[in-house]
Amino acid sequence: MFSELTQKLIEAIQTHGILAVIIGVAIETIIVPIPSPLILMAAGFIMITSETIASAFLHALWISVVAGLAQTIGSYFVYGIAYYGGKPLIDKFEKLHGVSWKEIETFQKKFEKKRKEEVTLGILRALPVMPLSVVSGVAGIIKMNFRKFTLATFIGVIPRNIFLALLGWQLKETYEKMAIYIDNIESVMTILVLMAIIAYILAHKFGVIDKVRKKILS
Repeated sequence: MFSELTQKLIEAIQTHGILAVIIGVAIETIIVPIPSPLILMAAGFIMITSETIASAFLHALWISVVAGLAQTIGSYFVYGIAYYGGKPLIDKFEKLHGVSWKEIETFQKKFEKKRKEEVTLGILRALPVMPLSVVSGVAGIIKMNFRKFTLATFIGVIPRNIFLALLGWQLKETYEKMAIYIDNIESVMTILVLMAIIAYILAHKFGVIDKVRKKILS
């Protein structure tokens, strides 16, 4: 299903150009199984016809800004679900995972106070191998400020998009193989992030974090 959808999106880019890119990146921001780098790399291969790197960069920048707007809007979907649904789920299953909403609020306030929130989000967005939907979900769960989320998301995806578009332009017909390779790394990153979250929850539930904290402070 998803391979067919991806192929149709690539064919649409060939026919409709930037409009298809907008639709494609909006979809890939929400639906994880679609290879995330593929749309931008396809856009770079199909839409950038320049011979020089300077001219290609300008074309990639234009594609990246337009795509970035679509990605930012698309990210609101996962962010919104996590923002409004995160607290009820955490409260409901607190006995199971051992993490209270008060602890998450404390973490969020410390994170925001040090002004690391938007910087961290921007850096994560810029990494081609970082799953966009997972990042949006975490930002929603900790109830990151909507304006900061929007700004950090848009600014963060621009360098990512430029890199992928130029890579597609440079690799020519072989871009699909590289896109699948990058997507595989992104899938591994998704698993690692989820495993890290689960490990933290289990460590918190069974008191491992408190024991380590006491040993460090003693």
